[in-house]
Amino acid sequence: MFRLSIFTLLFVCMSMSVSTVIAQEDVGNGATLKGQVIDATPQQKPIAGVTVTILDIATGEITIVMTDKDGFYEKKGLPAGRYMLAVAKDGYNPWRGKSKVIAPDGEIFDRIKMKKEAAEVEKEDDVEGATIKGEVLEATPQQKPIAGVTVTIVNSATGIEHTVKTNKDGSYEKKGLPAGRYMISVSKPGYGDRVGKSKVVAEGGEVFDRIKMNKQENVFTFFKDLYGYLIISHFILFFLIFTGIE
Repeated sequence: MFRLSIFTLLFVCMSMSVSTVIAQEDVGNGATLKGQVIDATPQQKPIAGVTVTILDIATGEITIVMTDKDGFYEKKGLPAGRYMLAVAKDGYNPWRGKSKVIAPDGEIFDRIKMKKEAAEVEKEDDVEGATIKGEVLEATPQQKPIAGVTVTIVNSATGIEHTVKTNKDGSYEKKGLPAGRYMISVSKPGYGDRVGKSKVVAEGGEVFDRIKMNKQENVFTFFKDLYGYLIISHFILFFLIFTGIE
């Protein structure tokens, strides 16, 4: 009877020990840092293949994860503490966030926006985006089209510039722009620069702008015009003299 009681006590103690270990394992799963990386455009498209660096500020330990095709990342089993996140990918400006404190077995979700580098934005030609187009004409009654005009289209929110040239009929076009407010300016040697009013274009929308430029008078154009007048006046004078002789 006494021996049976000892075995019973040992079994209960072993059961309690196993339960304690299991409970400790449940508690020790660690904290979780996760989130999503998207582009800093109105469309907020997810960015895959972003390198997410997680720094434990207390220990200096670094953990690296990558975003999936939907832009999501996740790191489980982290000790409680203060962490800092940084993200990087070719073609985008690097991003580093403020430090965050995570509790034991806690979870933090962070949505991060990345801006494309200016060179990458310039190379984009996404036909699904908005379109700004128009034509540049001389500010004369004839309204002749002006070819070779530099048209600068600036996103008022981001400051990103897009540059196009007018073709032989004075028309220009820029596709693949994010929705937003834009400033349009034009310039060409021999003409006065002009900055138009801001234009708002909707996602997938289109804006047409007709711009007129004044010729810029200078000493060269003055003598060019004067030379033309002299030729015409001499021709008229010669015609009158010739007619008078007959």
